[in-house]
Amino acid sequence: MKHDLHCHSFYSDGDLSPAEVIQLADQQSITHLALTDHDTVDGLAEAHKAAENSSITLINGIELSCTWEQRLIHIVGLNIDPKEKTLLAVIKENKQRRLLRAEAMYEDFEQNGIDIRLAVQSKIPKNGVPTRPHFAEALIELGLAKDKKQAFKRYLVKGKTGYVPMRWPDLAQIGPAITAGGGVAVLAHPTRYKLTRTKLSWLIKDMVAAGVKGMEICTASTDKQQIAMLTDLAEKFNLFGSTGSDFHSEHQPWAKLGRFEPLPKTLTPVWNTFK
Repeated sequence: MKHDLHCHSFYSDGDLSPAEVIQLADQQSITHLALTDHDTVDGLAEAHKAAENSSITLINGIELSCTWEQRLIHIVGLNIDPKEKTLLAVIKENKQRRLLRAEAMYEDFEQNGIDIRLAVQSKIPKNGVPTRPHFAEALIELGLAKDKKQAFKRYLVKGKTGYVPMRWPDLAQIGPAITAGGGVAVLAHPTRYKLTRTKLSWLIKDMVAAGVKGMEICTASTDKQQIAMLTDLAEKFNLFGSTGSDFHSEHQPWAKLGRFEPLPKTLTPVWNTFK
């Protein structure tokens, strides 16, 4: 079995539709896939419909944004009930935060003589929420950037047009919401936060207290040395291990769907908790 428990569709900041993600996963011989769009479960219905005609076992997922010690942290919720009220309330709150930021971004661009609103909105699926990659795509369409890399260099970053900081809920809110939704909360891509081992241990202690029970060990961006370090921490704090590519686009070779090292056998896989 091959589990990729972290990927995105165009319902958040991915390029592909949920059905296209399922099709690609099937081609990559992935047996179990979790669609974990940022702060939304809107793509799950389409994903389930597509999975019926594939060999994929689809797991309901989400990636929720929060803060810890003034840092942005991402927590993946796996095997969730996408209709549970407590979880939906947190999703609604984060969606509203994104909408308010998007409106402020539109206004900032307009004040600088760039009418980007319609171009951005054309990139978003029904009920979707504008993300920074949607703004980057709109900048390319308007001829203001040749690619996303240039878009994020000229705009959308601190000190540039279109940058609006976000205020996310505290980590302490997210773990309980995922648990209330019947899911397992997992720390996403822990090496990406650029924390020392000591600070990562502090984060893990706080997240465990908040009900986060797992950690991604093998991702598209973790090397064998990092996997060994994360495995040691997972064993120390009795965490479930998870695997995921954090796939967004076929144009990002550093995060291909299903491409990561296997989970070390000394860890208990998070999928063992799924019913």
